[in-house]
Amino acid sequence: MKKKYKTTVDRFGRIVIPKEIRNNFGLSKDVELGIEEVTKGILLHPRLEKQFIVNKDGVLVVRAELTESIDGFLEKNRQSRIKYILKDV
Repeated sequence: MKKKYKTTVDRFGRIVIPKEIRNNFGLSKDVELGIEEVTKGILLHPRLEKQFIVNKDGVLVVRAELTESIDGFLEKNRQSRIKYILKDV
């Protein structure tokens, strides 16, 4: 079950993101955040320029931006494996 947190907006419009959430998402000083207005609230997401590993509930997770679609990558990989298998036939 996801934990729920409560914070406030200070007089300068700043909010404090709880330490556990910052750690889970690898948020440290000067990490840029994207902010979006969505139907039911506000969505914050880290704007990552390079890959890095974060600890999420005790599991190391690589956070990175995709360079191509997953479907395209899987299809190219599949075709490559088929060619490799068929070359010996």
